[in-house]
Amino acid sequence: MKYALFLLGFVATTAWAHDLWFEKEGNTYTLYQGHRHASHDGVDVVPYEARMARNFTCIDAHGAAEQFGAAKAYPARLSSECATLHATFSTGYWTKTAWETRNVPRTGISGVVRSWYSEESLKLVERWTDGSPHPIGAGLEITPTANPLPLKAGDKLVVLVTDDGKPVAGVPVAYAGNTRGTSGADGKVAIRLRRGGLQLLEASLESPLADGKADVAIRTAALQFQIVK
Repeated sequence: MKYALFLLGFVATTAWAHDLWFEKEGNTYTLYQGHRHASHDGVDVVPYEARMARNFTCIDAHGAAEQFGAAKAYPARLSSECATLHATFSTGYWTKTAWETRNVPRTGISGVVRSWYSEESLKLVERWTDGSPHPIGAGLEITPTANPLPLKAGDKLVVLVTDDGKPVAGVPVAYAGNTRGTSGADGKVAIRLRRGGLQLLEASLESPLADGKADVAIRTAALQFQIVK
């Protein structure tokens, strides 16, 4: 499959406009969208339709994976004990004309400037296990190659960018809203963690679509973990 790295200006206004993150209370994880942890201004929490949270994979401390389907209500919640939790999320098709941007396919619309299908994923690493440095293998993904949980602000973390488990080169990885590095031939890139607390790293790729509903698919993957403040 052919990939195109998409323009940072376009990234800033679409795929990375809202962050996804998990918050945990007891053994319940809640998926939120918004700007609470962003480096730019915006609404703290932005509601989404429950159907957009499409699939969850919970991997326990022994490496056993359990699949959960789409959310039934907003905000999406999952009660389980996960060492790693992976979610897929999609706002569907988007079409931009000279007059407006609409959350619909391009079919039947005149004056289309650009159209895309948006798909996102979020992986939370809560506990480090033997399987943690290996990709889940579900689409575009960021995986830490070593345990990030003991790190502190100023330390570097090497992450692996994969697509369906295979390393992808030339992918920009963003941290705190800015691109901090690009994956090498082995899919790896070192990112310096600049602050404590919740960490979000993001990567994105676009690829052509031939379904007649959009020009391209834009896929964004995020990695979440927590370090000492």
